[in-house]
Parts: sequence; structure tokens; C-alpha cells
Amino acid sequence: MLLAWTGVLMTAAGALALYLATPHQQITAEPRAPQVWGWAGAGGLVIGLVLLLNWAGPATAVFIVLTVAMLVWSTVPLVAAWIRYRGEKN
Repeated sequence: MLLAWTGVLMTAAGALALYLATPHQQITAEPRAPQVWGWAGAGGLVIGLVLLLNWAGPATAVFIVLTVAMLVWSTVPLVAAWIRYRGEKN
């Protein structure tokens, strides 16, 4: 079970790093070293997939990686925009 959680956390970290590599991300004021974040994110997704492949079957591992990546890419921009809005409001 530890292998599964490590794979999920690596996938989430990789997805977050890929989000930080985009020019329209809202966490930092401007994108910093997008190539570094992009390669780190891709590596995190691959490592997460390899860890999950050692724990589950191929289809399950791929769907877990895609689901976690979509979760991160859906929630992080909303949370960042909400925090930025609350900061401007006060």
C-alpha cells in the first residue's frame, strides 16, 4: 500500500510541476524556469506511473495517473484564483 501512496504522491507532484511550467499559471507572479518545471513534471508522472505499475495492473495504473493528474490540474487553478481573490479583497 505504501507503493501505491508513493506513486499517487509522485504523480500529484509531477502534475503540479507541469502546471507550474505553463505560462498562465496563477501560483507565482511569473513562470520561473518553465523547462526545468516541465521536465521535472514529466519525470514525476513517469516515476509515479512506474511505481503504480509495480502495485497494480497496467490499465489501473494508467487510469490512476490520469485521474490524479486531472484532479490536480482542475483544483490547483481554482484554489490559486480563490486565494488571490481573497488577498485582493482584504
